[in-house]
Amino acid sequence: MEGYFWVVKILVVVAVLVAVNYAIKFSLKYIQHKFSFKYPLWKKNLESIVYFPAHIALWIVGVAYTLEVFGYQFNLWIAPTMLTNLRNALVVACLTWILLKWKRELQDVYTAKAAHFQVAFVVGRIGSVIIVVLGGMMILQILGLDIMPLIAFGGIGAAAIGFASKDVIANFCSGVMIYVTRPFTIGEWILLPDRKMEAIVEEIGWYMTAVRDKEKRPIYLPNAIFSQQLVINSSRMSHRRILENLSVRYDDFSKIKPLVEEIKKKVAAHPRIDTHLPLLVFFNAFKEFSLDIHLDIYTLATGYEEYLLVKQEVLMSIYEIILAHGAAMPFPTRTLFMHNS
Repeated sequence: MEGYFWVVKILVVVAVLVAVNYAIKFSLKYIQHKFSFKYPLWKKNLESIVYFPAHIALWIVGVAYTLEVFGYQFNLWIAPTMLTNLRNALVVACLTWILLKWKRELQDVYTAKAAHFQVAFVVGRIGSVIIVVLGGMMILQILGLDIMPLIAFGGIGAAAIGFASKDVIANFCSGVMIYVTRPFTIGEWILLPDRKMEAIVEEIGWYMTAVRDKEKRPIYLPNAIFSQQLVINSSRMSHRRILENLSVRYDDFSKIKPLVEEIKKKVAAHPRIDTHLPLLVFFNAFKEFSLDIHLDIYTLATGYEEYLLVKQEVLMSIYEIILAHGAAMPFPTRTLFMHNS
C-alpha cells in the first residue's frame, strides 16, 4: 500500500483543486447576485473576468505538484526550485490576466458614455501598460533574475532613446492631448490655415492623424503639428456668415433708403437667418462706379451645401427687391468727350 501512497496524494490534490474550483465559481455567482444592484460595475461579466484565469491557475498548481510527486517517486530529474518558480510565475501571469480583463470591463463601461470616451480610452491604454510592466517585473523577479540592473539600465537607455526619438515622443504626447482635449474627432472637417489645408478627419492614432482633403487624397499628419499650429474645426461652428457688398447705380441714389429698409425686412423674415445676432444692412460707400450697400448677416445653416442654398435665396430675393424699386446694378462705364477740332 505504501508503494501507491503517491497516487493517493495526487488524487487528494486533484480533489482539493476541484473543490476549490467549484467554491470559486459559487462565490463569484453569489457576489455577482448579491452586489449587482448596489454596484452596477459588478453586474457585467464578473464570472468571466475571474473564473477562467483562476481555473487555469489552479490547474497550473495541480500540474506542478503532480510533476513534483512524479519526480520524487521515479527519480526523474526535476529541479524543485525551478518548478516552484515556474509555477509561481505562471500564477502571477494569471493574476495579471485577471487585472487586464477587469480593466477592460471598467473601460468599456466608461467609454459607453460619450462624455468619458476619450479620457477612458487614454487611461485604459496607460493602465494596460502599467499592469503588463509590473506583472512582467514580478515574473522576472520570481524566476531569479535581478531586475535592479535592468531598471538602472532602463533609466539610462530611456534617456538615450528619449533624446534620439524626441519627435516620436512629441507626437505621442500630442496624440494623448488630442484624445483628452478633443479639439476634433473622427468625421469632423478641420482647417489648418498655416498649411492652407482643409480636410476631414478619418483616424486619430498615437503617432499620426489621417485626414482626407477635398481632392480625396489621404494625408497623414504627425500629431505634433496640432500642438504647434492653429486648427479650425468647421464642423463645430454654430452659424455661417453671409458678407456681401451690394452695388446700385448712382442714378438710383434717391432709392437707397427704401432699398435698405426693405432688404433688411426681407432678410430678417428668412427662417434660416438668425435675428438674435447682428443683422447689418446699411448704405456703406461711394465707389467709383456704384453706391454700395453693406450686407452682414448670420445663417443657422452650418452645412456648406445648405449654407450656399440659403445664400442663394437671400441674394435672389435682394435682386428682386432692387428690380421692384426700378433700380439696377451697375457695370463699369466710361464716358468719352469728343473734341471737335
